[in-house]
Amino acid sequence: MAAKILIVDDDMGIRLLLSKFLQKQGFETVQAEDGLEAVEMAKEHHPDLIMLDVVMPRMDGLTAARLIKFYKPLSNVPIVFLTAKDAKKEIDLAKAARADVYITKPFDVRQVIEIVGDILAPLHA
Repeated sequence: MAAKILIVDDDMGIRLLLSKFLQKQGFETVQAEDGLEAVEMAKEHHPDLIMLDVVMPRMDGLTAARLIKFYKPLSNVPIVFLTAKDAKKEIDLAKAARADVYITKPFDVRQVIEIVGDILAPLHA
């Protein structure tokens, strides 16, 4: 069974790009466009990994990550933050929200695919 990845970004182009490349690698993807929708989709789909932008409308990624990790059935789901912000403060906040990886935009899709594979390999071995 393919690992399921929730891709959350307010930029549709980024969501579609990541989804396309991850699906080519055999992953199943679902998408959300903001943090509020991310929390709902995570509870509905129980993804194996969440890729989450930080700056989004309605609810930012840091808040969404904390809510997702607070929900016991999702507390161990790895979170990869993808964001244009690379300030140390933002990285520290992401770590506080229990992020597993923090990748700044622009990113190399191949690197993202490799990171996702590395995170999910032990979970589906």
